[in-house]
Amino acid sequence: MKVRFLPLAILALIWMFPTDILAQDDATDNPLMPQTRRKPIYIGPTVGFNRSIHSVELASFVDDPLCPFFPNGTANGFWVGLTGEYLLGNVKNSNSSIIARVLYNRLPASFDKEGSIYPSMVSQIVGPDTNTVIMESATSHGISVTYDLITAEVCYKLNLFNTNFGITIGPTFDFAMSKNIEQTFELTYPMNAKFVYNQEAIDNGTIVRYENNQRKIVVKDGDIEGSSSFRLGIKAGVQYEILMGRMYIVPAAYYNYGILKLTDMEDWYVHALQIGVDVRFAL
Repeated sequence: MKVRFLPLAILALIWMFPTDILAQDDATDNPLMPQTRRKPIYIGPTVGFNRSIHSVELASFVDDPLCPFFPNGTANGFWVGLTGEYLLGNVKNSNSSIIARVLYNRLPASFDKEGSIYPSMVSQIVGPDTNTVIMESATSHGISVTYDLITAEVCYKLNLFNTNFGITIGPTFDFAMSKNIEQTFELTYPMNAKFVYNQEAIDNGTIVRYENNQRKIVVKDGDIEGSSSFRLGIKAGVQYEILMGRMYIVPAAYYNYGILKLTDMEDWYVHALQIGVDVRFAL
């Protein structure tokens, strides 16, 4: 007889078990009972696009006041890394949080300046003879800056008007992995002209090397002189949270304002317009 009642007892336990779980879940929302569940932490990958802005006026040749200056370089870069978020206040009704990121950040720059038109001696081959004639030649100056960083940033987020639209602001701490500058002087016209090779200039460091069949001279290639390995910035922006169960996607746009100078020799600041997306999962 006892065996006949065993299936009924099992069914009763199965029915009571989920009821008990629901009762515990409801209890966590009861202000008279302690809440034991910890707040979820959200982590995931982040990736984005940088439009870097190097605010500076660089002399093409420091010792020659007649040579042109390079004003304000720009270029495209990117970031990739990890992000985490911790909600503040009540989990269900929270509209603020602390967001942290660790990133590989690329903030390069390109500077271009048209040079003057000079009379140059050009060799022309006419039949069996080679004649030297004087022609006008055009030049251009260029600077390419590589600026790669490991970034740690933390920001405060506030959602507005009980919506998924929010604003963020906080500091960024950037540590330079590479900060290289390459400066060139190039012939752009005529196409059959080239610089006269000067080994003495290479030996004394005035010229680094020739390129493009001696139509381009690299006059500088190395670490930015007097540059700092640390950058401090303030990053502010807007974002929108797209909820998808236990994960959410956050497209955002920021302005990253550099506070510290890149070098101790010029007023050289690095800023950036940034557009990207975070993907976060609840732990």
